[in-house]
Amino acid sequence: MKKFNAFLTLGIVLLIAGILFSGCKKKEDPVIPAFTVTAITVQLQGGGEGLQFFGKCTNDDVKMTKVTIYDPLSVQTTTYNINGNYYVKNEAFGLQDANIGYTKELGTWTFNFVGNRTADGTSFSESTTLSVSGK
Repeated sequence: MKKFNAFLTLGIVLLIAGILFSGCKKKEDPVIPAFTVTAITVQLQGGGEGLQFFGKCTNDDVKMTKVTIYDPLSVQTTTYNINGNYYVKNEAFGLQDANIGYTKELGTWTFNFVGNRTADGTSFSESTTLSVSGK
């Protein structure tokens, strides 16, 4: 009977330890999309220099909703709707319609990307910046 009680006690202790350790598993954090932005200088139809921006997600496939663009002077905010287009990791996409450019302003532009991860549908809103300097 003493052996049975010892085995029963050991079994209960192992069961409790197993429950505690299985409940303490660290859940993996979802990947947070990371974006980079590049710019090219273009001539605007009305004269002067403009910019066209291109973004890409460097660590995930994404379904994009929109990007909000803040100019360095905080004078103009533009929301460019991307209409749920899918982009694979490192695929560049325009942040304006074809043949459109933004007035070139020197300084730090800010971009807020909104969309969903393709893998699991998790929504995101992530910001990045681009410094535009001299000619």
